[in-house]
Order: sequence, then C-alpha cells, then structure tokens
Amino acid sequence: MKIELIFPVLNESKTLEYQLNKVRSYISKIEAYDFIITIVDNGSTDQTKVISEELIKHKIVNKYLYLSQKGRGRAIKHAIAKSNADIVSYMDIDLSTDLNSLLPLIESIAKDKYDIAIGSRLSKGSNVIGRKKIREFTSRSYNLLIKLFFPFSKIDDMQCGFKAFSRVKILTVLDLVTNTKWFFDTEIIIIARNLNLSIYQLPVKWTDDPNTSVNIISTAIEDIIGLIKLRIKLINKIL
Repeated sequence: MKIELIFPVLNESKTLEYQLNKVRSYISKIEAYDFIITIVDNGSTDQTKVISEELIKHKIVNKYLYLSQKGRGRAIKHAIAKSNADIVSYMDIDLSTDLNSLLPLIESIAKDKYDIAIGSRLSKGSNVIGRKKIREFTSRSYNLLIKLFFPFSKIDDMQCGFKAFSRVKILTVLDLVTNTKWFFDTEIIIIARNLNLSIYQLPVKWTDDPNTSVNIISTAIEDIIGLIKLRIKLINKIL
C-alpha cells in the first residue's frame, strides 16, 4: 500500500533538511507500507527549492511541487490532487506532532477502514507540551465555536496539522473545499462529516513550536469568517 506524506512549506530552508531526514529515518523502519515524501512549496523565496532538489537527489524526498501562490490549504489540496497514493497524509514541517503517532494514524485507515484520521491535541489521552496559554485559550474557544455552529461534527480538534485520508474518498470533498489558507483544516473535516465519511480521532503528543509564524489574530478572524460562510452554505444546502 502506497502512503504519501505531504509537507506544505513556505521559506523553511533552515529546517527542511534536518526535519525531513528525521521523517525518512522514522518511516524507513516501517516495512509494511511504501512511503512517499512530497514537499509542496507555496511561494518560497529562500533556498527551499535548492534544498528540496538536493533531498530528492539523496533519496530523502520523492517529489517537489511548486506553487507561485501562497496558501497552506492551496498547497495541500494541490498535492493531494496530484497524488496516486492509497492514503495521503499531511503534517507541518515543524513536526510538532510526535512521529510515533504516524503509524496509528495510517493504520486507522489502512486496517480499521476509516475514511479519515486526524490528530487531536484536545482529546482525552493527548499530551500537549509547552503551549502558551493564549494559544491554548484560542484553540479551545475556536473548537467550542465549531461545536456551536456544527454540533453534528463531534470533533475535538479541527486545527491540528496532522491528518490522513483515503485518497479516493477525499477527492469528492476536495472539490467542495474553497479555503486556501488555515481554515482549510476545518472546512475539509466539516464537509467530510456532512457527507458521512467516517473519521477517527487520534490523541497525540504535541510540542509547541516557539518559532511559529502563525498570526493568532488574523488566523482567528479568518476562521470565524470561514465558519459563518460554511454554516450559511450548509443551511442553504449548497454543499
């Protein structure tokens, strides 16, 4: 079975080689699956492309995709659409989620036959390390809003950048996803739930990245606007 690991990146040349060597080392010990590592670069202006090509040459990475337009959601959607793997998974290059969660994430689809598997930092059994109180507050508040807007979702943590999909099952969902930024994580899961796809939530060990470039305020505004728009679409049965 072929598994594609997708890493959306923007100007990550300083950490790219180190992090992806860690990933390759980890998956090389898993013999049951054929892993592919894909870098999808959405508009980097540093040495990301050069380093990616070197990683391909040394067989650390299998594919490098480039998009001139920025947008994490756009990058992930593009990479999934280009994939021919059985299972597609994406995670953030900072590897905040412990790699030991990767195999159970994949096997919940490969063996347990879920359509989707998502990492959760807010489910019972998860372990979050070093997260600032403001980020913890905004994350929990956001997920409470989701439960208010979409009580049918029954998802503890929409935003964790650690997800896997049966590629065949997720393609129909992708056609309906419109957000190209950070709300992508929420939109794809809510639409999938609305289409009755089965979703497994995996409690994960997650370590906060103190150097994250994510802006809390702008992301929160984008997420709230996205929730309102998506709620209107569902009410009007556009989806």
